[in-house]
Parts: sequence; C-alpha cells; structure tokens
Amino acid sequence: MVTIVAGKINSGKTTFLLNHYQKQQSGDGFIAIKRMEGKSVYCFALLRLSTNSFLPWMVHQDFYDDEFEDVAKFGPYALNLTTLRQVETTLEELIARKVSPLYLDEVGVLELNGGGYHDILKKMVKLGLDLYITVRSDLVKPVIAYFQISEPVLITVQREE
Repeated sequence: MVTIVAGKINSGKTTFLLNHYQKQQSGDGFIAIKRMEGKSVYCFALLRLSTNSFLPWMVHQDFYDDEFEDVAKFGPYALNLTTLRQVETTLEELIARKVSPLYLDEVGVLELNGGGYHDILKKMVKLGLDLYITVRSDLVKPVIAYFQISEPVLITVQREE
C-alpha cells in the first residue's frame, strides 16, 4: 500500500513523515531536511530515519562550491549523485530484509522526468511494498498516474499559520 502525504511547499509533509516514523518506531527510509542560510534555502540533507544520520543531498547554486564528486543539476540545485546511489543501495537492502514501511520524502518533478528516486520508487511500487511518500499537492495526480500507484491512501497536510 502506498500512502501519499500531500501538501504545498512548506506545509509540513516532511514533519508528518518524521512524526509518523517516530510514533510507529518501525520501518526505515529517508526524509529531506531543509537547511537555511538566513531566509534562503542553503541545502537539503537526507536523514536516515533508523540511524539518525545525514547524507548531503542538494545544495542551492548560490552556495554550491564543487563539493560533490558526482553531481547533476536540477533547477537551482546541485544534486549529489553519490548520495543518490547510497540511498538506492540502502533501500535495496531494506527491501531484501523486508523492512516495512519504507519512507521516501519528496517525490516530484525530478522523478517524473526519470531522475532522483525514479528507479527505486518504480521498483518499490511494483513490488507492492508498504510505502509512505511525500508529494506536492499539484503533482499528486501525475505521480499516481506515472508510477501506476493503485488505490493510494492520501493524507493532506497543511501547516497552521
């Protein structure tokens, strides 16, 4: 079963995933933690839920200083492709060990264009695994259609002002 946590940017999708994991104390996966520099997004780091360890994921072009060995560009961000491979390898290991549920934060345009978590997400959906993913509200229908997610559970979150 795929549970999609949907909401606008900064609506609390990532916080929802983290709180759900902490409450359930089962499963594993990754959430993207936004780091700010003043009022600007500096970077995103991926937090592995079971180990509380961070991996460098994306750095905004205004702050990027060629720190990634293997890099791709997505909008104004430099993506760490070494981290992406680590995430995929870890998720493959979790699948093999039948860890459930699996968490993956921020599925969107990158994946719809064949990048980011595209390949591992396709595999997890095809295997019918218990997944929790976050998706921006405007991308929910395209993500469901593209990844052929049947009968997803949809949870909509919105941060209270």
